[in-house]
Amino acid sequence: MTEKNTTWDPLYTSEDVGTEIISAGQKRQIANILKSYVGNYDAFSELIQNAMDAVDRRRRELRETSYKPHLWLTIDLKENSFSITDNGVGFKEQEFRSFLAPNISFKDGIRTRGNKGVGATYIAYGFDYMQFGTKGNGHEFTGLIKGGRDWVEDHNGIVTRPMVVASKSTDEAFISLERGSTFKIKFGGKSTRPKDLSWYGATTPEQWLYLLLLKTPLGSIPFSEDKSEPIKFTLTVINKSSKSSAINDVDARYIFPHNKIASSVDLKEILAYQKKLSDQGKDMSKLPTKYFKLHGIYEFYLTEELEKFRNLDDDEKQLIKDFSIEAYGYFVYSTSVWDQLNDVTAKLRKGFRVLRGGLQLANNQMLQGEQIVIPLTSNTGYQNQSHVIVQFKGADPDLGRKGFQPELKDVAEKIAVGIVNRLKVWRNQLKSDSGEKVDIEKEASLHDWVKEQERHEEKCPLVLTNKNFFAPINEISVTSTPRSEQDVIVLFNQLVAGGVIRGLKLLSTSQTQQYDGLFKYVIKEPLGNHVFDKELNPLGVQEMHHTKELTSSPKVLEYKYSIDGLIAEFENGEKKEKDIHLAVAWDLGSAWRKNYEATSLLDLDNIHQRDFHGLTHILHTSTSKFYVIALKELIDYLNDVDGVQAYQQNTYTDS
Repeated sequence: MTEKNTTWDPLYTSEDVGTEIISAGQKRQIANILKSYVGNYDAFSELIQNAMDAVDRRRRELRETSYKPHLWLTIDLKENSFSITDNGVGFKEQEFRSFLAPNISFKDGIRTRGNKGVGATYIAYGFDYMQFGTKGNGHEFTGLIKGGRDWVEDHNGIVTRPMVVASKSTDEAFISLERGSTFKIKFGGKSTRPKDLSWYGATTPEQWLYLLLLKTPLGSIPFSEDKSEPIKFTLTVINKSSKSSAINDVDARYIFPHNKIASSVDLKEILAYQKKLSDQGKDMSKLPTKYFKLHGIYEFYLTEELEKFRNLDDDEKQLIKDFSIEAYGYFVYSTSVWDQLNDVTAKLRKGFRVLRGGLQLANNQMLQGEQIVIPLTSNTGYQNQSHVIVQFKGADPDLGRKGFQPELKDVAEKIAVGIVNRLKVWRNQLKSDSGEKVDIEKEASLHDWVKEQERHEEKCPLVLTNKNFFAPINEISVTSTPRSEQDVIVLFNQLVAGGVIRGLKLLSTSQTQQYDGLFKYVIKEPLGNHVFDKELNPLGVQEMHHTKELTSSPKVLEYKYSIDGLIAEFENGEKKEKDIHLAVAWDLGSAWRKNYEATSLLDLDNIHQRDFHGLTHILHTSTSKFYVIALKELIDYLNDVDGVQAYQQNTYTDS
């Protein structure tokens, strides 16, 4: 059976009713619905959740033994459109005629992802082009509604209310189906978000995969009791040159950080190993090396586990039980891991951070709204290192799926704080944040590693051309620029041993394991070895600073690849600024700009502020300071003292 009438108004209750159910007031109601959808992923989310509910409903109600739920998604960058087809249950005729009207829903809100009956209205009247179709239930029809947004935003009564007009679908997946639904919308116009799909900077299926799995219901978050197979989908991207590429049979599952970041361990695994040691009468702290220097640590939490959190009161514990709340937490050693995942793994536009620290709320397996800052009262730097998901069952988000009742948001925030406090206890199992560029992919083979080092040496050689150092060959034995904290330590020791940096005597490493090491300033005759000379000794101090031999008390030394890593440890409370005298790093990074001013000692106008040989910068506030030796800028300075002056002055003057 096919649709009897090929044109109808979706804002009538049925073709038998002779009067409109829509009025000027109800038009304002639709306008208010559209205003509640302000996110750049809302259109994707509404269409995806409906498609996923359709296949779940078919799987649940029809119980076909051979049925395999599937979605087909197409991003057309040339046409600026998004389409989705499902092989779900399809619409009944009366459902299909009425579901675009506001507050019409065929979902129960318990086993489905949405239930408010406004999402379809948003799709139909929030855009100026929507094609939709259905098959099955003895009913087949494909229609097109155009100009919905223009009509809603027309306040002069000029634009005619749009009608559904019969059309022909060109979606190959829908054409081949015996049962299912299809939707297609086009972006553009003054009010759609986004106006252009190129905004995301994604041009391949692999890139779009991260966006859709991390920002829309396609990234389904299963409850612990859910043992069903994930929905599969095919994702096709058509670029602006009309070239099509696709990835097939992908699981509709959220990308949990531990699945993409190597060297991530489940806390329950560590606790189980400790229990095993305890049962054997062994020292519980003697964990295998595989549990050290991790990129991250994570844990899933069942409802009964969350009820035991000490920072919750009885009413909050009751909410956890009433809404069957479950949670997930991931604690990463460095926020730069999020950049690596975004820029290198997902290959999205730099700085986008599609996955990052914060609290993500979810309901009925579906993400809700943007991430929330975890409200820590101390160690606030951990907010950005922790990715927490708190999921409700049967909660009632507001229009636009942005938030929940205040008491649910509050309990979710307290759960997130409890999770961070639980995971941070184990931060000693993680790598130290040196600020270096991280590699979250699995380790390459030895051959690949050797080749990569050779490529780096060729691309980024370390050259010291100043003829006054490392005589007689005037070459430093380190051949390429540092890529890790360990490389920084090797280069620094070379510069100290070669007399490029003078007067630093390195002691043993710190026995507290909190700081990297200790050193002393030792100034001996001839004192002239420490005095500044632009040609012979450009890292020296002005003569008036030291008039006799000097040996200082031991001082704390920190090594980092970038000072960003040290700033993060200050923010987390792991290390204290007042304890550190000198930090040695490859570069200064940028995080210091939030709280510090910088004085460049490589600026010739500031030589009088260099207290000891080799210091390159001072980072200071109104109440404190510490010294820095930034090796990258030190090498550039030695190679061309005059040539770096403009950079030093422009970068650090009035910083």
